[in-house]
Amino acid sequence: MKNYGNSFNKDSQDFAAGKVPIWLHTDEFYPAGCTLNNQTQGTTVPAGSVVYVAKMGGEATVLAADAAAPETGVTGLLLEDVYIGNVGATGTVVTKGQVLAKRIPSISAAVKALLPGITFVNE
Repeated sequence: MKNYGNSFNKDSQDFAAGKVPIWLHTDEFYPAGCTLNNQTQGTTVPAGSVVYVAKMGGEATVLAADAAAPETGVTGLLLEDVYIGNVGATGTVVTKGQVLAKRIPSISAAVKALLPGITFVNE
């Protein structure tokens, strides 16, 4: 029973993190969130990054800042910074809410149009 309680390949790491609030209000989340296992280990995906998730709990595709609107569409924005550890990471995707636009990665107007549930508030 050596691995009892570690059936999900749990690992932990300590790292320095800050907290900059970007959300005024969050109303709705994508069911089961997403995984970010295809990102580079040791990096952080910033809160407010645009993601596409094909199925509940599936692997997220993270759009680059100012990317053109993808043919697949978009699912929402990441709730918080996600640090990519040794065994990947999981993220929470906001599909409806109010975000402070100047505190998140830059998003093109075409991509914003694909996020009808997100209100972008200028400070």
